[in-house]
Amino acid sequence: MTKKKLPFTMLICGLDELGDELESFRPSHILSILDPNEDHDDPLVFPESIKVLSLRFFDLHATTGSVGMMLSAQDRSEFPSIDHAQAIIDFGREIPSGGRVLCHCWAGISRSTAAAFVLACLHMTADEAMELIMELRPGAMPNRLIVKFADRLLRAEGRMVAAVDGHKRDVGSRSIKSIRR
Repeated sequence: MTKKKLPFTMLICGLDELGDELESFRPSHILSILDPNEDHDDPLVFPESIKVLSLRFFDLHATTGSVGMMLSAQDRSEFPSIDHAQAIIDFGREIPSGGRVLCHCWAGISRSTAAAFVLACLHMTADEAMELIMELRPGAMPNRLIVKFADRLLRAEGRMVAAVDGHKRDVGSRSIKSIRR
């Protein structure tokens, strides 16, 4: 079986790696995701030659549970939303063949890996995309809300969510096995 490839090169990193990766990777496109209140004193500035999608939302995986309910009660609008997922999809559709895409968030674990997963799903199956994300960023835990919204927008019928959830189950079972050893 031939492994599918993206028509562009992609890198995922956290904020602490961003400076070095900008210099060495030399992206043509950046998908930047930070908290809504992040970088007001020291905003990120990228070269004008780079096409940038900058999104701001908290890393919430559900609007239920104690944290989601607490923030909902405070009328917070900084949840991941379907509009964020649509912006990621639109951005992904504009990336030309041969492009170099850097996705980053605070830690490079959840929001950026979800965005990268959505970009990959535009070109391959959800399972292939999840496998690629794990190769690019071991330890990835894609933000479930962004994945859920993108799954709906791309009419993936739950396949994107299932790929991420299946990965999380695999990670969990491997962790339990390593603890038992």
